[in-house]
Amino acid sequence: MPHLEAITIHARRPVELARFWSAALGLPVDPADATAIAAGTLADHESVLLGLRDGLHVWVSPAGDLAEPVGRVHLDVRLDDEFGPQDLIELGATLVWNEPQGRWSVYTDPEGNRFCAVPATGKPCPAQRL
Repeated sequence: MPHLEAITIHARRPVELARFWSAALGLPVDPADATAIAAGTLADHESVLLGLRDGLHVWVSPAGDLAEPVGRVHLDVRLDDEFGPQDLIELGATLVWNEPQGRWSVYTDPEGNRFCAVPATGKPCPAQRL
């Protein structure tokens, strides 16, 4: 049966964007990648792995050409009492729009990729609203 293996986020600066998404998704940077980042040996053409390969994971991968984000695919991030909207802002996210009833908010990550933040009691963000 087919299943979702991974999510890939293209980036101009994968190391910096990986730091953002690692914190926003609660997925640790793979230990080998963390070591390479700390040593300054992660090459410009290499991706950063968030999470574990044997489960759902996220790749932050370099891309030479990034088209303007148009919202074809985006992530919905469920926030909780430990990590809220202000934490996203402090990581470098930009608030774009708040749904009037407070069910979700649209943000961009530090490189302009749109995503929704859903409070712990909110409903998933319908993509057609973007």
